[in-house]
Formats: sequence, C-alpha cells, structure tokens
Amino acid sequence: MKHFGIIKITVLSLFLCALNEVSAQQKFHIDGTITGLTNGKIYTYKNNTVVPLEVKNGKFQFEAEMTEPVANVALMKNSEINYRDQSTFVSFFVEPGNQILKLNYTDFRKGVLTGSKTQDDNYKYDALIAQITKKYKKEFDKVEVLGKKYDDAVAAKKDEKTTEAIKYEINDAKEFLEPAYAEMRTVTLKFIKDNPKSYFSMNTLLYYLNGMTYDEAKVYYDSFNPLYKNTESGKYLLAEIEKMKKGIPGVPAGSFNTKDINGNPLKLEDFKGKYVLIDFWASWCVPCRKGNPHLLKLYAEYKPKGLEILGVSDDDRNEDKWKKAVEKDGIGVWRHVLRGLQYKEGTHERINIDEDISEGYNIHSLPTKILVDPNGIIVARYDGGEADDKKMDEDLAKIFKTK
Repeated sequence: MKHFGIIKITVLSLFLCALNEVSAQQKFHIDGTITGLTNGKIYTYKNNTVVPLEVKNGKFQFEAEMTEPVANVALMKNSEINYRDQSTFVSFFVEPGNQILKLNYTDFRKGVLTGSKTQDDNYKYDALIAQITKKYKKEFDKVEVLGKKYDDAVAAKKDEKTTEAIKYEINDAKEFLEPAYAEMRTVTLKFIKDNPKSYFSMNTLLYYLNGMTYDEAKVYYDSFNPLYKNTESGKYLLAEIEKMKKGIPGVPAGSFNTKDINGNPLKLEDFKGKYVLIDFWASWCVPCRKGNPHLLKLYAEYKPKGLEILGVSDDDRNEDKWKKAVEKDGIGVWRHVLRGLQYKEGTHERINIDEDISEGYNIHSLPTKILVDPNGIIVARYDGGEADDKKMDEDLAKIFKTK
C-alpha cells in the first residue's frame, strides 16, 4: 500500500486565495441552517484567517467576494481542523450567487449545499464512490477500527513498539483494499473524461496524476474549460503536470548538493560511473520500511558489481525518527539524506523549493525508486507495488548479468 500525500496540499490550501477580498469580481452568499446547535459559533476561513460564524436560532449566514468562478469553502466545528475526526469539518464548492446550506452539528459530513453546479457534480461523484465503499465495507471498517486503536494507543501514551505494531496492522489491512482503490481510480478517471467541462473534474485530476504519463495527463487537461484552466487551481494543476517531465526514464537525473546523515557533503556527481538506485522513503512509511530487507539483499548482491543506493527521506521535520529508522532497519550501509523540504516559519508556505530533492524527481508518493545510470541518466522509475518491485529486480539482474 503506497503512501500518498507527498504533494503538500491541505484541504484548504487550494482555495484560500479565492476568498480574498482584493480585486474581487463576484460574491457568493450562503444561507445556512444547522441542527444540533441553536446558538453558538462555527468557523470558516476568510483572507487566510480562521473566522467565527455566529449561529442564532439554528441559522447563520456567510458571504465573501470571489476572485475566481469557483471557490472551496471549509466549515469547521472548532477553530482548528481536527483531521483525525472528519465529522468535525466539511468543505463545499461555491459559486457566485445565493446558495443554501444545511449542516448537522453532530456530523459536518452530512451537510448539504444546494445552488452550486460544481457541488452538484461533487455529489454525483461521491455517489459513485459510495457504491465502491459499500462493496468493500468490511475491509474499510477494519481499517477504521485499527485507526481508532492507533489513536487510542497514542492518547494513552503507549510505547513506540506498541504503536508501530498497530501501524503495521493498518498497512496489512489496507492491502486488502487495493482492489477498491483500483476501482475508485477507474471510476474517477471515467467521471473526469465524461465531464471535462466541470470544475470538479479539473480539481480532482490533481490527485490522480500518480501512475499517469505526461501525455495522458495532458490529454485530460486540454479537455478542460478554459475559464477554469485560468484559475489558481488550474494553473497549479498544469504546473504539476509539467513536473511529470522530471524523474522519468530518458531524462537527466535531478542534481542536488546536500549533506548526508553524517554531515558529509554529497552531490549526484559523486555517483558518476556507477548505477545508483535512489530510494524515496520516510520513517513513517510502513511499505517503505517493509521493503528495506529486500533492498539490503539487492545491495549485498549488486554493490560489488557497481550498484549504489541513496536513501532520500521525507523526515525533514523529524530527524531523530529518521536516524532511528536507519539504525533500526540496518540500512546505514548506504548513504542517506533528507529531501530538503522547508517551510517559512509558522506557516505552510514552501521556501527554497529548488533545494528539495523530491521536487527534482516529481515524487508524489512513497515508496518511489529511481534508477540512474553511470552517466546520470534515469533508466527506470518504480512507483511501488509488487509489479514494480518485480520489474526492478528484473532490471537489475539484466544490468549486472555480465558484470
């Protein structure tokens, strides 16, 4: 089971700019009712800031000027989103004009917005996904139960051995959901293809780029409404698609100049003359950690013939866990570096992006492995899963057969 989410986007980050009140052209207005709360407050975002919405007699109103034709509005039970409790927040696609919203204070996910064509498309898509979720209810329920088990263990301050064991249980349970995820991907791409002029389709493609070629993604993008392609989300999507030209076979490997886990300088050029397998991983990524024994076996077999491995970890904000994982898994026999992910202090704003090694290889999920030849040219990319692991083994065996 691969870990997605390496694209650093929260549920909020793609739409906050759409609610700015500078140079606005249009306005949306929401008349809301909420069951379970007569008087009090709920919360939303406006101009990148959390603001309260007053609830009186079970009713509230919310409006803001828009700089784009569609905006994504988040509503929250508390002033800070609790991502572990999805019943406490919800988001909707809003459009210029009046819309009606019915919320349930007990479970925000039950909220229903009417008056927005984009949100109507979202509901149609959700109904398709719900059919698949129902089909695999037993498997999803098991993952949910294990997730609660993990949260309870963390809350109870259980030892790391206990919490790590639960994480592995969750990963094993998710393996049984691979068919469900495959069906969801098929349904999603069909929805996008059948509804190319929908803003929702364009917005959704971003999360399904992994596994596509550049040409495949560009066909989808070219079919979208020009009005939406000119939005911030549309421009971001195009930028992500253009990044798909990086980290693929036939192009030069992304250069980097950093320091390894021991503080020693390290550049891509240091591997010139050898094959290097760049392993993008993280200490918190269970599939990555489960694959380390196999990597150790490959390293022992092929290092004498000219193979090097470089671990690039997504643990920039937790170096101690990174170092501990390297030691625990016994993978310190090869070089290790951090990807170089940096944020402006106290914000989610990326800085020094050109120093982020993962950016130079278009990494969106973990584990991902890139094989680079002695001349610095990428010869293969392995995006995880049994099929890719088998292909990696076959490629290495062929390369080093005569050496």
